[in-house]
Amino acid sequence: MRNRRATHTSLSTLISLAILYLVLVSLVLVFSNQLLSDLSFTVPGVGSYVLIPALAFPLVLLAFIIVYLVRLFKERSSGHPGGSFKTRLLVFFVLIVVLAAGPQGVLSINFISTAMQSWFSDRTGEALEGGLAIALEYYDDKVSSLERYASGGMLENVLTRFSEDPESGWDLLRRSNHAVDAFQVFDEAGLSVFAAGSQIAHVPSLGSALTREGLVVRDNVIGRSLLRFRRTFRAQPEDELYTAVMSVVLPADFDLHAQLLTSSRETFVQLDRLQATFIIALSVFYAFFSFPLLLLAILVSFFLSDEIIRPIVNLEEATRRVAEGDFSIRILTRSRDDLANLVDSFNRMVSELERNRLKILQTEKVAAWQEIAQRLAHEIKNPLTPIKLSAERLVRKHVNGAEDFDAVFVSSMRSIINEVDALSNMLSEFSNFTRLPEPHIEQLHLAELIEDVAATYADYSKTGLEYDEVAPDLVVEADRSQLKQVFANLFKNAIEAMPDGGKVIVRADVVTKGNSRYCRIQVRDTGPGIAAEHHAQVFHPYFTTKRSGTGLGLSIVERIVVDHGGQMWFETELGVGTTFFIDIPGKEKS
Repeated sequence: MRNRRATHTSLSTLISLAILYLVLVSLVLVFSNQLLSDLSFTVPGVGSYVLIPALAFPLVLLAFIIVYLVRLFKERSSGHPGGSFKTRLLVFFVLIVVLAAGPQGVLSINFISTAMQSWFSDRTGEALEGGLAIALEYYDDKVSSLERYASGGMLENVLTRFSEDPESGWDLLRRSNHAVDAFQVFDEAGLSVFAAGSQIAHVPSLGSALTREGLVVRDNVIGRSLLRFRRTFRAQPEDELYTAVMSVVLPADFDLHAQLLTSSRETFVQLDRLQATFIIALSVFYAFFSFPLLLLAILVSFFLSDEIIRPIVNLEEATRRVAEGDFSIRILTRSRDDLANLVDSFNRMVSELERNRLKILQTEKVAAWQEIAQRLAHEIKNPLTPIKLSAERLVRKHVNGAEDFDAVFVSSMRSIINEVDALSNMLSEFSNFTRLPEPHIEQLHLAELIEDVAATYADYSKTGLEYDEVAPDLVVEADRSQLKQVFANLFKNAIEAMPDGGKVIVRADVVTKGNSRYCRIQVRDTGPGIAAEHHAQVFHPYFTTKRSGTGLGLSIVERIVVDHGGQMWFETELGVGTTFFIDIPGKEKS
C-alpha cells in the first residue's frame, strides 16, 4: 500500500514539474515576443499581464524550494536515513546545472553581440540612407518636372489647342511631358468637360480636386499617391473660364515604402547608438529567465534525489528491522532497475535467513528436549534412591524383628511420601508446560489487563510498575488468562531481579508489517541485565540462574506468544536493564 502511494506521489510530482516547465517556456516566449516586438523601444514597456506572472513564477518556485530545504534540514537534524546522501545528490545536480548553463549563457550573449555588430555594420546604414535618398530624389524629380512644365510655354499651347480639338491637346501634352498620367478640364460650374489619361487620377468634380492654383500638391485616391497641378485659362478671350488639372500617379505603395525606409533608418540609428544597452538588456533578460530555470532544476533535483534514495532508505529500514529480529519484513518495488535487483536480492536473503533461523530454532528445540529428557531422568532418578533405601530399611527391620520397627516405619514412610509428592509436583508442572490449552481469543483492553496483573504485585513497595505509555483505548485480540500469565511471569522475573528496588515500565504501540498490524509490547526493567553467555538459553526450558525455580517461566511465556501467532525477543545491557519485546498480531489492514 505504501509503495503504491509512493509511486502515485512520484507520478503526480513528475506531472507537476512538467507543467511548471511548460508554463516557464510559455512565459519566456510571451515575454520575449513582448519585449523584442519593437526593437526601436518606441512602444510602451512590457504589460503587467506578462510581467506579474514572470515575477511571481520564480517566487513560487523559491517558496517550494525553501519548504524542501527546511524538510531536508529537519531530516538531517533528526538523523533520518538518507539525509546526508540526499544533500550530496542535490549539490551534485545543482553543480551540473550551473556548469552547463554558464558557458551556454556566455556563448548566447557573445553570439548576439557578434550578430548585432554584423547587422548594424556601416554598409547596412549606408544602404538604408541610399534607399531613402533615392526615394526622396524620385519624389522631388516628379514635383520639379511638373512645376517646370506648368511654368513653361508648352502648357499654354496645350490649353490654346483645347478649344479647337481637346484630343489633340491631350496628345500634345503627352508628347511634351510623359510624366503626366491624367488631364481633366472643368467649366465654371465645376463640371468635367474633358478627361483623358489614367482613370485612377480622375476626380468627379472640380471640388474634389484638392489642388490650389499654381502649386503642385499631394493627393490620395483609392490608396494611391498623386501629384496634382491646377490652372485656370480661357481658350479664347470671349470663352468662359476653364480649369485644367494635371495629375502624376506615383508608384503603388510609394508612401508605405518611403515610411518603412524612414522608420527602418530611425530604428537603425537608435539601435546603432544603443548597441551596448541592448546587449545589457538581453543579458538581463537571459538572467531573468535563467534563474527560474535554475530553481526548477533544483526542484527536479529534489524529486530525482527522492526517487534515487527511497529504495536505499527502505533497505536501511528493512535491514534495521531484520537486525531487531523481524524476519517478516519485505520490500515492495515496481521498478526494474539495478536498485530493484538489489531489493529482490535483499528479499531473497531475508527469506533464506528466516528459513535458516527456523531450522536453527528447530535444532535448538530438539537439543532442548534432549536436555529436558536428561534432566527429567536425573530428576526422577534422584527421589528413587531415598525411596529404595527407605523400603530396604523397612524390610531389614521387619525381618530382624527390631523393637523400633514402628518408629522406623513411620519415618521411612514419611520420607517416601515426601519424595513421591515432589516427583508428582515436578511431573505436573512439566505436563502443564507441554499441554498448554489452545488460546481462546477475545478482544481485550490491554491497559485494564496490565492494571489487574500489576495489582497483584502492589505489595512490592521497592519496585514501581509503570504502564502510562499504554493507551487506554488500545485493544488486542488474545486469551485473557494466558496473556495475564505472560505479564505475571515477566513482572515476577523483573521484581526478583531487583531485590533492592527499581522500575518496571510497560509500553505498547501499533506497528505495521506489510499488510499486517501488530501490537508491540515492551516490558523494561532497571535490573542488572542478563550476562552474554546466557542470552542463547533464556527461553530454554529448565534454564534458570536462580537457586529456586524450575526454569519454565520464560519458556511458557514464549510458548503462549507463539500460540497467538506472534514472536518474542529481548534486549539487555549489564548494569542498565532488560527489555522484553512481544509482537501480537492484530486485525488485517483493509
